[in-house]
Amino acid sequence: MGRPVGIATVGGTRRRGRVLLGAALAALAGCDSPDAVPTTQPYVLFAPLQSNVTYLMDLNDQAVHQWRADSTPACSVYLLDDGQLLRPRSLGAGGFPNGGCNGGRVELLDWDGKVTWSFDYIGADHQQHHDVRYMPNGHVLLVAWEKRTAAEALAAGRSADTIPANGEIWVDHVVEVDPGSNSIVWTWKAWDHLLPPGADPRQHPELIDPNAWATASNDWTHMNAIDYNASLDEIVMSVRNHHEIWVIDHGTTTAQAASHAGGTRGRGGDLLYRWGTPSDYGYPGPQQLFGQHNAHWIEPGLPGAGHMLVFDNGDRNTRPFSTVVEIETPVQANGLYTFDAASGFPPSAPFWQWEATPPESVFAPIISSAQRLASGDTLVCDGPAGHFFEVTPAGDTVWSYKATSSTSTANVSVFRASRFEAGFNGLDGKTLTPTGPVDVELAPATADAPAPAY
Repeated sequence: MGRPVGIATVGGTRRRGRVLLGAALAALAGCDSPDAVPTTQPYVLFAPLQSNVTYLMDLNDQAVHQWRADSTPACSVYLLDDGQLLRPRSLGAGGFPNGGCNGGRVELLDWDGKVTWSFDYIGADHQQHHDVRYMPNGHVLLVAWEKRTAAEALAAGRSADTIPANGEIWVDHVVEVDPGSNSIVWTWKAWDHLLPPGADPRQHPELIDPNAWATASNDWTHMNAIDYNASLDEIVMSVRNHHEIWVIDHGTTTAQAASHAGGTRGRGGDLLYRWGTPSDYGYPGPQQLFGQHNAHWIEPGLPGAGHMLVFDNGDRNTRPFSTVVEIETPVQANGLYTFDAASGFPPSAPFWQWEATPPESVFAPIISSAQRLASGDTLVCDGPAGHFFEVTPAGDTVWSYKATSSTSTANVSVFRASRFEAGFNGLDGKTLTPTGPVDVELAPATADAPAPAY
């Protein structure tokens, strides 16, 4: 899957890299009507975390459109092929104070900002947070917390000295919502796939050790991204607090997803693949991911299609710099993944990696993203700094932008930045007139607030 690894020299630093040839932009086609003129240039979408406004701008930093909502994002935002904006929004901390990217409501907005669909997933013991994902069937996947008690955790084998003082443990789950009926049609819970007490994690890499990265913090798993691969019918999740990505089978019923058997892959809801920290399941080898964000499959038609791209944030104490890594996952024709009895899940190193020169010059300990572009370049978002830049496969920066607000000197924090190439159907026929540089409008309560820790 993909081209061979080579060595690229960037700013005097040698690193693993891939030689990518330029790729043509998508054909200007697929208009909704004879009057829907295709776009002829790229645009960048971003939703500042301290703002109720989502912005679309051209590559000259000129604002061309904006959507205004009733509260700040939580935290992702997507522009869909039909021109609607998919946006989870914050309803406050709810029952999960200090959780980061607390959401609770997911909305679809039309081009004029009118809400066309809304779904609330919030209560005393559950709340949507961080990310959602639109599926080809029109359904929406949501990442959410659920609460588990100290008694449940102890029964599951968790060490008593890591039980939070308030006896609450927040564990992630995924729900699939049908906007047509506003009903939940599928659910997967991490708690259903814990390693049994006393079992050897090395013998069960498909299960989650209840003591892996367990601390007195309530927020145990802290998923911050979800993606869906339609050709595989599989889901990948970025699990920040475990420094891993997890892949599961979506081809299950909810009952099968809660079990260890059944479904398309015959594994129920157990982990099909994991990567980032081999010691999480008892294997040797270096830690590869550090508080990562935005794990996703590179889309079909793009260089590296089928690989995974991840923004690897780094760690203040052990690795104070950020990278972008491309992973060639060992997926087989049957949708299962190669496993090495001696070393665990491959690969032993990224297929391609970007890092700054010097590495410490880019350190985004929270949020942030990366996106493969049609040219083979990669769009990087240093989220805490609100800095977006495009890098070539060799590591050269060819475009850069920093979000700012005239009403504050604080950094404008951005969860992700997304670029849409010329011909993107969701912008066909839209009025995209440059109106001047983007001046981020900050919500009053957040104008001078520091970036939250997520």
